[in-house]
Amino acid sequence: MDQISVLIADSQRLFRDGIRKILETESDIVVAGEAGDGEEAIALLNEKGPDVLLFDVSMPRAEGIQFIRDLGNCPSKTRYVAVSSLEHDECFPALSASGVLGFVLKSSSKLELLSAIRSAARGQPYVDPKAAARVFSAMSRRRDESDQLCYLTPREKEILYWLSQGLSNAEVADRMVLSEKTVKNHVSHVLKKLDLRDRTQAAILAWRIGFAQLSPDTLDQVLGNGVRQ
Repeated sequence: MDQISVLIADSQRLFRDGIRKILETESDIVVAGEAGDGEEAIALLNEKGPDVLLFDVSMPRAEGIQFIRDLGNCPSKTRYVAVSSLEHDECFPALSASGVLGFVLKSSSKLELLSAIRSAARGQPYVDPKAAARVFSAMSRRRDESDQLCYLTPREKEILYWLSQGLSNAEVADRMVLSEKTVKNHVSHVLKKLDLRDRTQAAILAWRIGFAQLSPDTLDQVLGNGVRQ
């Protein structure tokens, strides 16, 4: 059986060293490299294309939504295992939507860590039992929140999508061939219908439910390639 190549990404060197020592004792696993922040992780991921990326969800320089967005542009062969302290469970739905298969804790045992890595390499999900309740609760919230999109018109959904990609009102207007004032009005409608305070909350919601992870082509299919209203 081929060895499973693993890239370790965590801002704490002692943690990386500890993980490396654990993995190096396993005959079926090889450490492909280490990264101390998100940008370095993305660069090494593209360079080495490991079988599994084991990463801390709270790394600096590519934290949260931006890191999830960058993962979507990385080699498709790589499977992801997220490490969390359970303080970032709001990221679980978005991480799952981006293809993360494994969730382990900083306090997880060696057995749980290895199980997550091996399961991910086989394309199978694994969640640390201590985190399972929180993870599945977050997934349930994601399904409930996804239902809210039914209140939006196709045009409002498209505007929500481009907001989640970090575009300004002016950039959305250019892309959709609308006036900036029209876009601003649509944004107000989106926030009101979804009961959100601002566009940042709207973007977070879109990522949390997996809507922001759609490709532009898939978005067109979802919206029916029809006339936006």
